[in-house]
Amino acid sequence: MTAALLDPTNGDVRSDDGEQADAAVALARDLLAASLADESAREGRRRERLGRLLADDHGRELILALTDEVLRLDDPAVASRRFAELVHAHPTSVMGVLDSLMLRAGALVAPKLPKVVMPLVVRRVKSETRGIVLPSNDPEFGRHVRRRAADGVRLNVNPLGEAILSDVEADARLATVLAKVERSDVDYVSVKISSIVANLDVLAFDHTINRVADRLRTVYRTAAAATPPTFVNLDMEEFSDLDLTIEAFTQVLSESEFGGLDAGIVLQAYLPDSHAAAERLGAWAVERRSAGGGCLKVRLVKGANLAMEAVEAEMHGWIAASYGTKADVDASYKRLLDSLLRPEWASAMRVGVASHNLFDVAWALVRTSALGAADRVQFEMLEGMAPAQARAVQALAAREGLDELLLYSPVVADEDFDASIAYLSRRLDENTQADNFLRSLFTLTVDSAEFARQEVMFRDAVAHRHDVSTQHRRRPAPRPADEFSNEPESDFTDADLRARIDTALASIELTSPPTVERADEIDRTVATAVDAASRPADVATRQAWLAGTAEVMRKGWVETMAIMSAETGKTVHQADPEIAEAIDFCDYYGTVGTSQLERLADEGYDVRPRGVVAVVAPWNFPFAIPTGGVASALAAGNAVILKPAPEAAHVGARIAELFWAAGVPRDVLQLVVCDDGPVGTRLVTDPDLDTITLTGAYDTAAMFLDWRPELRVLAETSGKNSLVITAAADIDEAIADLVGSAFGHAGQKCSAASLAVVEASVYDDPAFLNRLRDAVASLRVGPSSNTASMMGPVVTEPSGALERALTLLDAGEEWLVEPRQLDGQLWT
Repeated sequence: MTAALLDPTNGDVRSDDGEQADAAVALARDLLAASLADESAREGRRRERLGRLLADDHGRELILALTDEVLRLDDPAVASRRFAELVHAHPTSVMGVLDSLMLRAGALVAPKLPKVVMPLVVRRVKSETRGIVLPSNDPEFGRHVRRRAADGVRLNVNPLGEAILSDVEADARLATVLAKVERSDVDYVSVKISSIVANLDVLAFDHTINRVADRLRTVYRTAAAATPPTFVNLDMEEFSDLDLTIEAFTQVLSESEFGGLDAGIVLQAYLPDSHAAAERLGAWAVERRSAGGGCLKVRLVKGANLAMEAVEAEMHGWIAASYGTKADVDASYKRLLDSLLRPEWASAMRVGVASHNLFDVAWALVRTSALGAADRVQFEMLEGMAPAQARAVQALAAREGLDELLLYSPVVADEDFDASIAYLSRRLDENTQADNFLRSLFTLTVDSAEFARQEVMFRDAVAHRHDVSTQHRRRPAPRPADEFSNEPESDFTDADLRARIDTALASIELTSPPTVERADEIDRTVATAVDAASRPADVATRQAWLAGTAEVMRKGWVETMAIMSAETGKTVHQADPEIAEAIDFCDYYGTVGTSQLERLADEGYDVRPRGVVAVVAPWNFPFAIPTGGVASALAAGNAVILKPAPEAAHVGARIAELFWAAGVPRDVLQLVVCDDGPVGTRLVTDPDLDTITLTGAYDTAAMFLDWRPELRVLAETSGKNSLVITAAADIDEAIADLVGSAFGHAGQKCSAASLAVVEASVYDDPAFLNRLRDAVASLRVGPSSNTASMMGPVVTEPSGALERALTLLDAGEEWLVEPRQLDGQLWT
């Protein structure tokens, strides 16, 4: 780089963008040329092989599948079959003659000699990835650190491991992190809060912050005591952890014990919210520094969880928190760089420019020079990714007197290599995307068409950085007006929503609805329903009722969750999707359902209401299931009698009130709160009752039919649900899903997994059962009114057990109630 390019008089104005972009393009070309000239023959062959593979659809899919599916399998026989299937499914010849022959031969022989072939396959895959994920065991780790130090390169060590499913695993990972922090040959460590704290929950924000802060104090205390002191960097994960991470980070480092400590945090440019986060961190860093505190370093990355953010958003019906285009991400990266390098933050903040995109590296060099901020910047790259390019950047940084290159270095113990699969899969997925610079880098030359394409993308991002949106993106996804779509669930990263939920949980007062005490009252109720059923509303009116009910439910969402929590022990996490499902029922039956009935009538079918329908509801899904029964019956033109379970009478009353508020007449929908004794029996046996929808025990449905064989009973009855876990499964996800299904709402949902069918090789591994046990033991059981409770105590046993349990809970006790069946219907 020449002195002209480093002239700080270039300034920070838009008119200089073109000149500075020209300088960056020229520098990127020089870096690429230098890296290609310095590349060893082995590195060149590997780069060309990867380039061919990534350009080939079958080759790319084969790499991802081998990493994600074959390496997980410990049984050679099972692994060999899957290996052969993958090679057959993704034929490719771009690996070179020798490798292609070995691949095809291995696929043929592996099923016959699995114990011979599969160790060779695994060894080859590990050898190809060993430079990306380093061994954490000595002496290999120590040798690598010394070798990098001799090269003038620092390591940012990131201990990998399985997903943290329990407090026991969090303790073990914390010990692993601390062991690296304490080493004299390690001076920089990255850690994710989710790797040292189990069961993070943004809904229980303050509770989670306290748990995270307690762990961070241990980490920072150890780092400060190390010789020399170890720099600790907090990695950023999914969007839901952004505020948690920043709040815990600033809270702990504001304490007097840690006030003088230098520390780092990551910001991800693919999140528009990172811009507001940067403002918050910058203001905090200046205030802390002015008070004599340490310096903040922000590691600027583009983001590492894009696929997960997209899946998370789709599952909940949201627009993803991340930008929707790579062009926006690239522009955001450059805008954030400008913000982080502002002069007023110079004394308090340093910046880690983490990128393999040579245009971005070059742009950062030009910008820092123009702003006179070269002493505040350190370039960072990934260990094992494009080593020749890393050396070119390192050499340039050395010539310009900048800090040594920092390599982000994931490490894993040999015996835990499986834990690196998630990291490897994510890196492969990111780096194989069509517009990813690393994918282009495998075949890039200075005079190629790809270089020209990347240059255009770079120049567009430079210009776009001035107007790229920094507005929060996550919100309910737009819903088509002319077709049914699912109701989006609540987003608990919204601080205002969390505050409203806390207020509702603390202030809810249940007012008991009127109860039906005598059997003759049932006769009057049914007679009223018969009269209402004789005058069915037209289709448009029914559609308006259901659309109105859906809207009323949306407006009363938070209060409904509080009622469910107070009466049936639903935690907010369990109540929220149930309300979304109830709204779905109203939307569906008010649009698709009524339209289907009209279509059938137009086609000549006799489409008439049944008359009077009784909805006999369960207590464990007290809102969604009865709402579905009421909505479907109303959509078809019937009169409805809603009988909630005695244990969920307040929730049942809430449902009726919401329908009435939307305009449903009280004679068309009636609420009957009664015991399951003679009064309930009178309702079921009334000859004018045409249909019952029941969710409950099989024996109950059979009993109703025994009482009235001609009765139409639409019954959803109890069963045993299983979760099948094979050796090919992601065991982290399998355990999390099993625990979530088995113990969601204390295991009292009809969808709960009560049986796990586990392949022998998994079940016989002691680690599986130990991790499952620890995950269950880490569930926080407590009052459902406490958002930190992962499972509320659910007791439906008679003789005052519920009252006694609630009394103990009010005194601060925590209960775990063993599942058992009571009288064929109630579960506790």
